[in-house]
Amino acid sequence: MKMAASRNMFDVPDSRKLQSRPVPVMGGMAVFFGIVVGAGATSVFFNSYALFTCIITLTVMMYVGMVDDLLGLSPTLRLIIEICLVGFIVYMDKTNINDMHGLFGIGKLPVYLSLPLCAVSCVGIINSINLIDGVDGLSSGICIFACLCFGIVFCSSYDGTMAVMASLAAGALVPFFFHNVFGLKSKMFVGDSGTLMLGMLISIFCMRMIDNTSLAALNHPRLGVVAFSLSVLSVPVFDTLRVMFGRIFRGISPFHPDRSHLHHLFIELGFSHIGTSVSVISLNAFNVFCWLLCYLFGGDATEQFIVVVVVGLLNTIGFYYSVRKMNHQRAPYRALRWLARKSHTEVGRPFMTMRRLMDSI
Repeated sequence: MKMAASRNMFDVPDSRKLQSRPVPVMGGMAVFFGIVVGAGATSVFFNSYALFTCIITLTVMMYVGMVDDLLGLSPTLRLIIEICLVGFIVYMDKTNINDMHGLFGIGKLPVYLSLPLCAVSCVGIINSINLIDGVDGLSSGICIFACLCFGIVFCSSYDGTMAVMASLAAGALVPFFFHNVFGLKSKMFVGDSGTLMLGMLISIFCMRMIDNTSLAALNHPRLGVVAFSLSVLSVPVFDTLRVMFGRIFRGISPFHPDRSHLHHLFIELGFSHIGTSVSVISLNAFNVFCWLLCYLFGGDATEQFIVVVVVGLLNTIGFYYSVRKMNHQRAPYRALRWLARKSHTEVGRPFMTMRRLMDSI
């Protein structure tokens, strides 16, 4: 926070922002140090080249995001850097999104299809994590949830390197999450340095999960790895697609910032920041739950994927436009407003106790 203040690295309120005062945006560096120190400690017990390439790409993305926070980078330059880093991971780790594992009867993909698919998918994941960072605890909460989900599958598949990285990221995000949600004097935003770095890490998880050498697919033959990965990222991915196509339809740049994300809808309904984050993460968790039910009841890779896509479309695009069209006098809308009022815990004793604790650390 002192570094942010000395360099004037604050997120300043404007017509699009939801905070009322400038907030330091160097939380991403704190998360980065947590991951790197943890990776250094775990490297004592095992040696993995994949750990090295992860740290290299996270370092580059953290610095790119910091420069973006300080000076602002063009979307084109950021896109080029992201594609180059994805290519670096593909080349160094020999991992790629190159196998559909039976989805619609498709197996291993040729290089001329897998490389563009990997680049588009990973860049999409990175930017979806970046764009969902709009309210306190949302991007960090989504990333903690995603890292835990991927970590459980990696651990059960004996993929030690990725299980460790997922655990490190989740653990490094927890203290930031508490300061971001409860802090007043100690409040930080993760900034582009954090969201780009975490988006890069989660895209690496997806590449490792879907690659033709995937340990998850090998140890869990019925697990639809494509469906699982999409379910874990369903809200960021489907909401980002809805927002970007909506902007293109209105004749503006898909990267033009506005207030059309799902979390903006919850804020307009009157939800608190905590209530908004919990609601959006719950929608994401519901999609993972639906995928899990389909998997447990014997659904194949295609059936799991269809369930994930249908639920994802319903609880992001369907929910957004349904609420927009609701009659404000009818019971469903009034119920949402009632939930919104109940979400305001910022004046309660537990919240204030947590705030004093965070500000004292």
